[in-house]
Amino acid sequence: MSVVIYAFDVDDTLEVSGGPVQLAELMVLHRAGHVLGLCGNWAVVTALVLDWHRLFSFIGPMEMSKASFLAQVKRYCRAEDYVMVGNDPRVFGNSPDREAAEQAGWRFLREAEFAAGGR
Repeated sequence: MSVVIYAFDVDDTLEVSGGPVQLAELMVLHRAGHVLGLCGNWAVVTALVLDWHRLFSFIGPMEMSKASFLAQVKRYCRAEDYVMVGNDPRVFGNSPDREAAEQAGWRFLREAEFAAGGR
């Protein structure tokens, strides 16, 4: 089985912060052996999701840009694929998610694409 590392933005991405991505979908990925992390407003998740640490392997960024954080994860954590799920400023708001993913060499999925089954 190939392992994929997923990094999720929080605001307007995850259901706990107004987004379409359900935590139940993330649990399916986790049970399949993929690695999940947060790349955004992680404090919302740690405050609202009981046992958040059983689902997410990393949280960030802290005191660095999203692009730098994603680049560090990719450098030190081996996987078959790296996927950032977040907001695209061309469609939604003023988000750095797509640009950060591209700069770090990650594949980008909009939150709506992921919620619709895109992986």
